[in-house]
Amino acid sequence: MADPPEKRVQRTPDGDSIDRLSALSDCVLLHILSLLKTKEAAATSILSTRWRNLFVSLPDIDLCFCVDDDASDRDRLFYQFTHFSNRVIEQRNTAPIRKIRLRVQHFVERYRLGFESLLIPAAAAISTYNVEQLHISVAMDTATEKFSIRFPPGIFSSETIVSLSLSLDVGWNVPDFVWLPNLKYLFLRRFTLVDEDSIQRFLQGCPLLEHLILTVQPFSYESESQESIEVEVLHISSPLLKGLVLCWNEKVELEFTIVVKSENLESLVCFLQGQHKVTIDAPNLKSLNVDGHVLEVHIVQSLVSIDKAVVRAEFLHNVTNLGDLFLRVQHAFEFISGLQNVKSLNLSENILKALYFSQPALPTFRNLIKLELEPVYCPSFPRSWILQVLSNLFESSPNLEVLIFSEVFKNYFGEDEQFGSVFPQAFPLTFIEHLKVIDMSNFKGEEHEFKLVEYFLKNGKSLKKIALEREGWKSVPEYCNRILSFKKCSEDCQIVFRKKWDYITCPQLRQLMNLSP
Repeated sequence: MADPPEKRVQRTPDGDSIDRLSALSDCVLLHILSLLKTKEAAATSILSTRWRNLFVSLPDIDLCFCVDDDASDRDRLFYQFTHFSNRVIEQRNTAPIRKIRLRVQHFVERYRLGFESLLIPAAAAISTYNVEQLHISVAMDTATEKFSIRFPPGIFSSETIVSLSLSLDVGWNVPDFVWLPNLKYLFLRRFTLVDEDSIQRFLQGCPLLEHLILTVQPFSYESESQESIEVEVLHISSPLLKGLVLCWNEKVELEFTIVVKSENLESLVCFLQGQHKVTIDAPNLKSLNVDGHVLEVHIVQSLVSIDKAVVRAEFLHNVTNLGDLFLRVQHAFEFISGLQNVKSLNLSENILKALYFSQPALPTFRNLIKLELEPVYCPSFPRSWILQVLSNLFESSPNLEVLIFSEVFKNYFGEDEQFGSVFPQAFPLTFIEHLKVIDMSNFKGEEHEFKLVEYFLKNGKSLKKIALEREGWKSVPEYCNRILSFKKCSEDCQIVFRKKWDYITCPQLRQLMNLSP
């Protein structure tokens, strides 16, 4: 090992040598060391005997095992990692610990015992040092045969833990007893559901939980005893839960019902893969995002307070027969009807396709102020059918003020030669007159886009702004000049040529993405 560098000594005017760095208070030194990871902070101990063991007093313990250079040496390095990690936790002084973060990459089964031995002092530290945050991540390089690890009971029994994050490629079981009375943030990533009650059993031990992120792995269909695992209903219920994100990492083939119930739930995001049913009993929900493949989304109580909904769910995925089609479109219609109090609505054409086959009269969205449309081009689904659904939707939105197109492709409303003639049908004048803002993203400068902008400017009596987004407006000044030459019905209407990604203000990130300054 190389000799440690010489101390840099500053001399006073009188010629005295003073080590001013070592003269700093423990509080200042700890603040400096807190900017480093635990291993890096420990490495600074060679600089001075003054803070040789100061790193073990840091409020945050951040331990990471990630070796990409020499895979053949990982076993030795993992042993050193566990030895160092145990020393950091076990040689702790009386200083409190705010957060423990433990991350292991390249995990294999032969590391299991060493990792479990590291969890034991971590669990002891939770109760001894009043730990508030615990983050554990285990990742394997390749898909191998699954195996499980055991957690000490102390991991799930703490009066002080406020935030718990478990992101595990390996299997683990929710213990029979969970008691985290002050837990507010729970993140379970890559979670493998092994029985119907495990999640709800976990939640029952977290009475103050406010935010839950749950990402589910494909099911383990057989337990160690080779008995079949049956899950019919996944219950997610917690009285104070405010935010819930529920998604599948991959397609979960097993069909089951997801029941979400909370009187205080304000935000719900569902991204599902597979044939599932979702039941929502959350009367105070303000934000809803449903994506992926679902059979049914049932809203139990009216969502009177909902502000925003994003619907990208595909209700017609793998339709088998006409009877199945009838049920799917009925579910889609009932779901959209449950959103009639929404103020901001984002719809993809997946839901519009299902609405075409349902009854033509949509509910009236009297509170709807903002509507964003996301096209999904499908050659087998006639654009005239989409046009019909859009016309019904516009007629059912009497107070709409903001209309956003994420993209307008060439035959968005019909065949090319019919594009201009279908505008009055798609956007009746009685509808256009109330619009205040038109926003078109991904403006490519094609003829149909110019015609659509001209139509809005010519007939929009109340228009305040038309925003057109693309990268590189300066390179096509003729586009701007042509649009500015269009006749405006509203003299107050402002035409905004917005550069794509303008919302990104960080100079370093803009440079990384090759964006203009």
